[in-house]
Amino acid sequence: MADMKKILVFEDDKAMAKLYQVELTTKGFMVETAGDGVEGTEKAESFLPDLILLDIMMPKQNGIDTLKKLRENPKFKDIPVLMLTNFGQESLVKEAFSAGATDYIFKYQSTPAEVTEKVKQYLFPTNTQLPEV
Repeated sequence: MADMKKILVFEDDKAMAKLYQVELTTKGFMVETAGDGVEGTEKAESFLPDLILLDIMMPKQNGIDTLKKLRENPKFKDIPVLMLTNFGQESLVKEAFSAGATDYIFKYQSTPAEVTEKVKQYLFPTNTQLPEV
């Protein structure tokens, strides 16, 4: 399907990556995974995702540095990048947003289904306000 939205998941935990891949695929997304920032940045060039889920703690290149590199590339300057991590230190959250993160999701507070709903909000925004009565 040419109109399938593409998601690239940067996640070094293979089991977690598979969970997100299965959940997103069953909801109609085309999904690729990458186990580290370097691999993911290379995959992004050929896969051209519509949205990225990005872990912070990864081998070779952490998520913040990966995000900075992605945002330097005109292809990825404006696509949604959702940080998906267990790290909630305020300084890290601020650093992620200043590097260009679109949102920050805590893995331990979100199921794969909830993450998928968040992905849908960014890829298919709708005006959900009800008219005032």
